[in-house]
Amino acid sequence: MGKIVEGIDYTQLAKVTLHRVADRPGVATDIFSALGQQGLNIELISTSSLGKGHADISLAVLEVNLADVCKVLDNLKRKYRPKAVIIDRACAMITVYGSKLSSTPGLAGKIFAQLSERKINIEMINASISALNIVVKKERVMDAIGAIRAEFGI
Repeated sequence: MGKIVEGIDYTQLAKVTLHRVADRPGVATDIFSALGQQGLNIELISTSSLGKGHADISLAVLEVNLADVCKVLDNLKRKYRPKAVIIDRACAMITVYGSKLSSTPGLAGKIFAQLSERKINIEMINASISALNIVVKKERVMDAIGAIRAEFGI
């Protein structure tokens, strides 16, 4: 039987949040199509409905692409009128990977408990069949990785 967590990597990045954009079909299409047309890759996307027709859209990008991403988003601000565009350059994305992640109940809870015990806040989360991506503050990334390694004995 193989390990549940086969490895952990991290990437330093920036998080950009469009706060209180219109929550309707086509908004995400326009934003991410415009970014893609400029050859800009997005590492992670997170949205949350705020109710009353508004949502937050957050995206994580490599720091090297941040200025170009901001230019594209600036061109879209007039159309979607976010209340604010919030940029956080002090983030890192931890990727926990393993072929058994999706078939292991409670795995995310164990990881999140380890981070919580160390007072490490989770900025963004994304999960797939074989990977769990967790965005935390850059200055806490090594603490977070150490906690996850300790939990799973790697």
